[in-house]
Amino acid sequence: MNISIFLIGFVFFMGGISVWLMPTFKLGIFFLEWDFLSLKFNFYFNSILFSFILFLVTFSVLVFSTYYLNSELNFNYYYFVLLIFVGSMFSLNFSNSIFTMLLSWDLLGISSFFLVLFYNNWDSCSGAMNTALTNRLGDYFMFVFFGLSVFSGYYFLSFSMFSSYMSLLLLLTAFTKSAQFPFSSWLPKAMSAPTPVSSLVHSSTLVTAGLILLMNFNNLVMQKDFISFVLIIGLFTMFFSSLASLVEEDLKKVVALSTLSQMGFSMVTLGLGLSFISFIHLVSHALFKSCLFMQVGYIIHCSFGQQDGRNYSNNGNLPNFIQLQMLVTLFCLCGLIFSSGAVSKDFILELFFSNNYMMFFSLMFFVSVFLTFGYSFRLWKSFFLSFNKVMNHYSSTVFMNFLSLVLVIFSISFLWWMNFNLLNIPSLFLYVDFFGPLVFLFMMIFLSFLILKMLFKELTYKFLVDYLAKNSIYKMKNLKFMDLFLNNINSKGYTLFLSSGMFKNY
Repeated sequence: MNISIFLIGFVFFMGGISVWLMPTFKLGIFFLEWDFLSLKFNFYFNSILFSFILFLVTFSVLVFSTYYLNSELNFNYYYFVLLIFVGSMFSLNFSNSIFTMLLSWDLLGISSFFLVLFYNNWDSCSGAMNTALTNRLGDYFMFVFFGLSVFSGYYFLSFSMFSSYMSLLLLLTAFTKSAQFPFSSWLPKAMSAPTPVSSLVHSSTLVTAGLILLMNFNNLVMQKDFISFVLIIGLFTMFFSSLASLVEEDLKKVVALSTLSQMGFSMVTLGLGLSFISFIHLVSHALFKSCLFMQVGYIIHCSFGQQDGRNYSNNGNLPNFIQLQMLVTLFCLCGLIFSSGAVSKDFILELFFSNNYMMFFSLMFFVSVFLTFGYSFRLWKSFFLSFNKVMNHYSSTVFMNFLSLVLVIFSISFLWWMNFNLLNIPSLFLYVDFFGPLVFLFMMIFLSFLILKMLFKELTYKFLVDYLAKNSIYKMKNLKFMDLFLNNINSKGYTLFLSSGMFKNY
């Protein structure tokens, strides 16, 4: 591994540790304040927590990209753009002024454009242009929003008259960045980027930027009409992306559409008025989705860049550890009880279905949550349950098996710790939630052991009782077979003696 890459990774790791040890405080730093141009950064619990997750995911992705893009010519360029992207995401996360927010928002869009463009073929060019132009639309909405807010600050026009229109523009900005219903097309198209980019950009950074923006302005957005609008758009996004992921053949796009579905889920939560719960779901999703992207990327890498779900076969020969990790991350994605997705998902579902009379939307919500299981099983099936093609695989490293393990452990234990300290949920449920994945693991091992035992018992019984005894009796009864058998022995013995006699002569 290149020493500079190692040092960058080490800095990110140490940064993550320092954020983890940082007490919960609220700190605002003002570098410069002059009318519109001001550099303000705000450090409070939400931003610090998200930056810790960002540190963790970025560290894993940096190490993963050294493996995935090994011997790539433009590797230094890729690394440089990736670090600019991560830096702009940190800046957006902590920024507390119009200028810094616009600057980091623009940098996010530009660096994501260059990252998607990395392979420089037709597909990546089309995906990059789609991404850049959609995000440019979002930038336009944001410019107008901040422009109006600056004008209203000069008392030319009453702020209350404009605040409703401004909130609408803010919502549209968030929808373009988080790829919500009218602007969803760029997210699957951006999958033409390298898989480590997808793992970072489309799990914990670019798609969550819109939601973080809405959470920063939640006092402005939390009006009855607006949050119901957010709720409906989030529902539509969930529903359409879940349906699309059931018929999509490119497996990276399936994972991207599942990300879109989870973003819709977070939007629905924001539409219910649960800003902090939405944020917690975002954090847990960032952990296990980047992990899932890494595992999918590893399998694609081992299958010689094959992404079509119909062409996989015999992936069961890949290390079992990767398969187990993928199973756990899919459990988290489905929000199965005793996994990290369950804590926030259960809470949100309960609050959505209680005291709610929107029959059509409730049905839609239920179906789209249920379809999560559908596309998760489809992903698993196309990877590990197809044996119809003859294709060689290779697994080039042991280290990769343990890279996503850190994220798997964090996606279970970190959220458990956070819920235990922050959310008002019974502690018994959380203890069970912590030990649940271990139960899943032991259950899988125990079941596989039982199945193997039964299989071997059945095989020995079949062989000794059915096959051996029956066939020997058949062969003994069949005189022609016995005759040929004895003749064969006779001729073999004769030739043996003959050859030994020949050796004696020499």
